[in-house]
Amino acid sequence: MNRANLTRFGPQVVGTQAVGHEFSASFKALDASAILRLEADSYDRVRILLNDQVVLESGQVQSAEKVELAVQLQRENTIAIQAQDEINVRVTQMAEADLGLLNQGYFGLNTSDMERQRGFYRTLGFEGEFYPAGPETSTTFARALGFEDDYLIHVSLHSLVSPPVPPFVDTVQFRGESFRPEPPYAHLNHVGMAYATYACADIEADYHYLKSQGVDFVSPPATAPNGERFVFFKEPDGAFIKLVHSDTEAPPATPPNLLRLENTNMNVTDLERSREFYRLLGFTESKPAAQAGDGAFAEAHGFTGYIEFEGEDISLGAGTDGATLQLRQWRQPYDHAPPYPPPVNHLGIDRINFYVKDLTAVVKTMNDLGFEQLGPIGGAPEIGIVFFFDPDGIKVQFAGPQTG
Repeated sequence: MNRANLTRFGPQVVGTQAVGHEFSASFKALDASAILRLEADSYDRVRILLNDQVVLESGQVQSAEKVELAVQLQRENTIAIQAQDEINVRVTQMAEADLGLLNQGYFGLNTSDMERQRGFYRTLGFEGEFYPAGPETSTTFARALGFEDDYLIHVSLHSLVSPPVPPFVDTVQFRGESFRPEPPYAHLNHVGMAYATYACADIEADYHYLKSQGVDFVSPPATAPNGERFVFFKEPDGAFIKLVHSDTEAPPATPPNLLRLENTNMNVTDLERSREFYRLLGFTESKPAAQAGDGAFAEAHGFTGYIEFEGEDISLGAGTDGATLQLRQWRQPYDHAPPYPPPVNHLGIDRINFYVKDLTAVVKTMNDLGFEQLGPIGGAPEIGIVFFFDPDGIKVQFAGPQTG
């Protein structure tokens, strides 16, 4: 059983920038106790109502900058905040669940040209492939991905080894009216899934080899402040892929030297909120990963000048494949644009899949916890899929057998 302190509302800054200095919203939660967390320089002109009950008003708090108040939440909640001066509001609540995540199945990458993309992965040294995989048309799958009607697709799952095994790259070409030609994120700091990272045994050799094959690199390999040797390049439609050097294994006789999927990136707007969400899903192991710098480090990320981000690398615990997510909250430069909206039919990386023991139980648990579901379960009883939104609207897919 995994236990996490979920952010049910916020963090929301209210004050001089709000219209009329007022803010209201609704949110879901468990019918249980919670903590209202506040941070302000002054509480002289503040009034907060939770479910139409006053929980804080002027004069109740004197001079403390940070305040925590015990409150009671319901399944459906409303909050109203009045503040003349700036105040940061967050509501947190402890929750526990056992979703039974087994491993990361794949990250999803949409393409405009399947044949070109298949050749690109062969250039990278991906030896395993399922092609075509999945149905060309399927109303149940389409509804699960956010389509109101049917869709038309090509699918190819790529693996570093043959016969193919997860984690895959799930490459999809949406065709006809199903295709939405929006480009991948143009910069590495965009909220959402900006890139995936592969470990390689000889980053310098791989860089020169792949560059000779026409692969588009952001810059030459660079060294991060934490000593990591890395480089970013773009796949044919412009989505980012990262390579990191690993000394743990000897390189093959000839490049490319990709060894394994190291992690999947997620840029988030609030590290605490996202960290606890994924902790509840089973990502119980973590290590801090904040970095900052300029020069070659910034240029390797596609920026000039100084860059800074907070971060944690989080992993599934014992009994799984150890899948790792790279949570990053960018401080500078900051991009407030939200992730891709549904349906899942634009170019770029937009979804991550996890295999679970019991999909029916997962859907019930996620709904009971108040998380937003994108669409109905798609697929068949032996293997179904369903999407939920994480706190930033990133699409998290669960796949597994249905038991009811």
